[in-house]
Amino acid sequence: MLLLNMSLSYQIGDSFISLPLSEVQEMLSSSTEKIEEEVTALEGKLSTIREEMQGLKVELYARFGRSINLET
Repeated sequence: MLLLNMSLSYQIGDSFISLPLSEVQEMLSSSTEKIEEEVTALEGKLSTIREEMQGLKVELYARFGRSINLET
């Protein structure tokens, strides 16, 4: 197949390097997996922070009643 022997320019930082299509596909796949793992980790942290915020809101409302507004 002609496309498999084709070279593509792939950007790494500020530089472009010429690589075979198959290698570029592998690098893109690897990058995608890494980003998905990072997103999953960040979503977990976000969930934990939201739970902490909810607990703090409960404590503050218990102490100050509805005289404070924490909803933004």
